Amino acid sequence: MAWYKIRKSGVVAAAFAALIATAGPSAAEDKRKAAPPPKVLTDLLACRQIADPAARLACYDAQTTALATATERSDIVVADREQVEKTRRGLFGYAAGETPLLGVAGDGAEVKRLDTKVTSARRSRDGGWTITMAEGGTWEQVDSKPLAMSPKPGQKAAITKGSLGSYFVSVDGQAAIKMRRIQ
Repeated sequence: MAWYKIRKSGVVAAAFAALIATAGPSAAEDKRKAAPPPKVLTDLLACRQIADPAARLACYDAQTTALATATERSDIVVADREQVEKTRRGLFGYAAGETPLLGVAGDGAEVKRLDTKVTSARRSRDGGWTITMAEGGTWEQVDSKPLAMSPKPGQKAAITKGSLGSYFVSVDGQAAIKMRRIQ
């Protein structure tokens, strides 16, 4: 009797786990959907539907003024793809979560690697490395793996996202060391 209850609850737990696993991807996909555009922009775009040319022009005049005012007040910020990509590169390594404000990577996949250059490197108190990259991020070594050659400004660096929030940094083609972003 007791075995049957345990087995039955195990089946229920397995079914529940399967339900969560199938629900996971749709939740992730929802995060990647773009946020709805701001009202000031939708109001401007709605002007296209007005048939009368004079009324359409009046609508455009009013809505472009509203858009300009919102931009001046920083109620709305306009950025092109290049600015967004520069921001994404600068934030690489922070656990900021996904945000529709920064869009998604070019093909919709999560960014898992950043190619950059070392701007400075120094040894920390525990003998590990603290490295600052061209995008302004500062990374601290969290393992005790040695580097064959000391990192120097101007050298290429590849930062790769690992599992469970870990990152690996390879400087000038050397074996990667485990690091975390501290700044």
